[in-house]
Amino acid sequence: MALRQWALARFPMLLRPLCLLLASLCLLAVPLVATAQADAAPPDDAVQSGPPEPSAKERSAAAQAEFDARVQDLRQKIAAASDGEERYQLLDQLSDAYFKASRVGEAMRVSDEIVNDAKIGAGRRSLRASQLALSWAISGDFARSQRYLASAKSLARDATPAELESLPREPGYAFLRAEAEIARRAQNRHEYALSKIRELSNLARRNLNDPGLSGKRHQAATNELLDNVQMQVRLLVMNNRRQEAMSYVSEIQLVIKSGRELKATPVQAASINVAEAIALSSQDDYDAALAAINTALATFQGLQLPEFDGRVNEARRMRLMVALSLGKIRDYANDAEAWMRARGVNPVIAGSVSMGESDSLALATRGQWSDAILRVDGSIANQVRHQGTESPFTKYLTAMRMLYRLNDSAKPATQSDIERYVANLANDDPDWADGSFRGAYVEDGALSTSLGTLVPAGTPVSDSAAALAFRISELLRSNSSQGALADGAARLAAGNPALRSLVEQEQLLRFERNASRQQFAREADRADRIAKNPPADPMVAERSAKAQAIEVAEKAKTLEASNERLKQLRRQISAQFPVYRELVSPNIPSAAKLGSVLRPGEVYVNLYSAANAGFAFIVQPGGKLVAMRLDITRERTRNLIAALRKPFDAASPPEQEGDAGGFDLAASHALYAAWLAPLKDHLQGAKIIYISAGGPLSSLPWNALVTAPAASLADASWWVAQVAPMQMPSASSLVLARTLPRREATRPFVAFADPSFNGRERSAAKASKRSVRESPFASDVTPQTIDYRRLQRLPETLDEVNAIGAALNAGDGSILTGTAASRTRVMKEDISDVRVVAFATHGLLPGELPGMPYAGLALAYEGQGLKDSVLTIDDVVGLRLNADWVVLSACNTGFANGWGGDSMSALSRGFFAAGTRTVLATQWAVESQSASELTVGVFKALAADTSLSKADALVRTQRDMIEGKYGALYRHPYFWAPYSAAGDAARP
Repeated sequence: MALRQWALARFPMLLRPLCLLLASLCLLAVPLVATAQADAAPPDDAVQSGPPEPSAKERSAAAQAEFDARVQDLRQKIAAASDGEERYQLLDQLSDAYFKASRVGEAMRVSDEIVNDAKIGAGRRSLRASQLALSWAISGDFARSQRYLASAKSLARDATPAELESLPREPGYAFLRAEAEIARRAQNRHEYALSKIRELSNLARRNLNDPGLSGKRHQAATNELLDNVQMQVRLLVMNNRRQEAMSYVSEIQLVIKSGRELKATPVQAASINVAEAIALSSQDDYDAALAAINTALATFQGLQLPEFDGRVNEARRMRLMVALSLGKIRDYANDAEAWMRARGVNPVIAGSVSMGESDSLALATRGQWSDAILRVDGSIANQVRHQGTESPFTKYLTAMRMLYRLNDSAKPATQSDIERYVANLANDDPDWADGSFRGAYVEDGALSTSLGTLVPAGTPVSDSAAALAFRISELLRSNSSQGALADGAARLAAGNPALRSLVEQEQLLRFERNASRQQFAREADRADRIAKNPPADPMVAERSAKAQAIEVAEKAKTLEASNERLKQLRRQISAQFPVYRELVSPNIPSAAKLGSVLRPGEVYVNLYSAANAGFAFIVQPGGKLVAMRLDITRERTRNLIAALRKPFDAASPPEQEGDAGGFDLAASHALYAAWLAPLKDHLQGAKIIYISAGGPLSSLPWNALVTAPAASLADASWWVAQVAPMQMPSASSLVLARTLPRREATRPFVAFADPSFNGRERSAAKASKRSVRESPFASDVTPQTIDYRRLQRLPETLDEVNAIGAALNAGDGSILTGTAASRTRVMKEDISDVRVVAFATHGLLPGELPGMPYAGLALAYEGQGLKDSVLTIDDVVGLRLNADWVVLSACNTGFANGWGGDSMSALSRGFFAAGTRTVLATQWAVESQSASELTVGVFKALAADTSLSKADALVRTQRDMIEGKYGALYRHPYFWAPYSAAGDAARP
């Protein structure tokens, strides 16, 4: 039904009202130390009054008299004080006294006095105005919040340098935090909120590193940076930048651990544990998230923070969310009870999360699933009204609802329920759901649990259930690296005037739609209020109701038109610029569509490692789909991969023929037996197997698996001897690679090798023939304190690219090295007609260096290190390539961190978007001579046999090494297995 018709039909019962704060709540004041830090949907339930004030009967007469005397004494002193600082301290004591007495409403009135007291310094007043702006934004009164924000900014400009030295926090920090809250809650601008929070963190970093500032301001900057971690991580997750969220938490924790730059208080460390739990939840790692949140709450308990403290209650709420995703929420009823008590005392907590959400979680702890659904439905309806279905607020609430259904054994979720849920998240031609935003906390839990419901153990899977489960698995796969491509999409649009124009139009239409929705929501809320409190005169009430119904219907019509214009424009962008569409919101193809681009002898396999099971989806040419459940847990998978990778990540290859070098044959076979052997019947006849696998499986070297138990390497039956595995970021990547028009490149080769990391020209260095590629970092430095100019040189990479160039008959000038192997040169060089492009340097992964949110390639130093010397994914997307191959012959031991594979997958997606068909990359620190033999062997094999696919050329060279054709030593997988190929296996 059209939105306008719906509005008329439903009037006057139009959804649920926005939070109506009564006059008593306007007195609310909460010191920042206890302000709720929740990243929750704006509330949908009316706060009918301020917190219940303790009566005289409930206190001892002596205690009441003592409190009254204290208040009276402070009031007398305030009236007599003329000095601004003295007045502030007295008013602050009064506010604190009210707060500690749980009379939070009166505390707010005192904070308002501070803001309006002209005798108090502008900086102090600005800070308090920002606190009020933040509290009101969390509580849902955005008009009042905006007024306080304007005051905070104005007052901040009047703060003197001397006053800034006396403040506990810089006014700029405070109003940026409040501005972010208003942007996401009132304006539905979650990307803008993230930009403001990043601005806050960057300001704190600049102040921390400014030698001209005092130690006190350095400490304030440290506190701000650490206190902001939780909010920044939340917003990164909600803006679908999950990898960045995970790497940011890891980076902060590493810097704290080093003890050099940042020293965290116990409360800050606990809050960062909460941030870690949020990031882990976005990776469907709820077991680790639960451990992190338990640590946080144990710390808070040890510090004896009050029950109504906002940080404590945000941690409780997060534990309830994690437990819900794990199916264990009924074990945490105490958290729900404590949270509900805190809501009654602290209105900021009450306002930060809707009553529908909190009630539903409390009901879920009692197993009252149907009631929980009814309560959260109201919150969802409110969010759809105010922010739409694409909002991260709406998405996490609908994920909660889905989990309630999935946990309800009395009325279990049906396939249709799951299908309706997934339809709002997974894209489909020709329309797209906005992949820029995701729900935090429980969205991956809902999707992963849905997989288990659709593909149960020991039960045949219907075709329709398999298709839906495949869709979910692909969605989980693309989500893992999607955010890393957002900046690349912006770079792509900036470089193409026609696309840029369409993208700018799309942004304007989104703003227009948001404005239309706000107008509709405002009128619909007004209609609700009229319906609940009609005029006393029946005739006046009827006229008022009819007039409001017409107004709501008109606003609904305007909103519906805005939605349609945006939908049509997105279809146009998708048709004209499919690569941009793939970057911002990849289409998930059906098995039939994917099967139509698969060639004879090829099979696509999607593997997903859930907490308690594995899932496999096999798509064959023609579109036949098979869905399977595998009996292996994520923890078991991680342990086996760690055991398999241990000798590779140690970067210590065997030195003698027959030396096993610590290679774990049992782990290798166990991984094959768990993940591939059950698929064997469906892989019959396949020569090329495209594997799409995220999470821990992204770090698995598939070509190092053995198909049967073996006592020694000499007896090993390698899987790569039977098939050619190719890694693929997602099904949409393969479809795009096979459907985009191509033209033949004319130049054979360009390479960027052995960059000058110190920015100085130097003579060629002789590399040992059997050297192992160095780690980026010398042994005497930590990644947190490293100077980019101290990255370790890789002279042996020059020998490798020279050999590749010779094999490809490349001419002089095709290899750029030293200071010429720079990011600027890569960006300016015309490589659009080059068949093979090589980057022989260090690969840097997120979290390895501060300020590295995505994977990148270290190139020549250009003055600022990370800021201008690393080729990042957004740079890559902006390149115009037409390459058959991109060779990333980089030293990279970061795969061992558990997320490195997904980071490199994102980098590969960037190269695919730029026009590359296949990426050849290393999975650990290679030994130079064998690496050169392998890469050169691939290109020689392709030149010698035009019938070979790229995958065949790689595995043929690897098989030759296994058979000893390159020397007996190189039969060890350390030498032949480090390179893996991703992308299209076919020749152009």
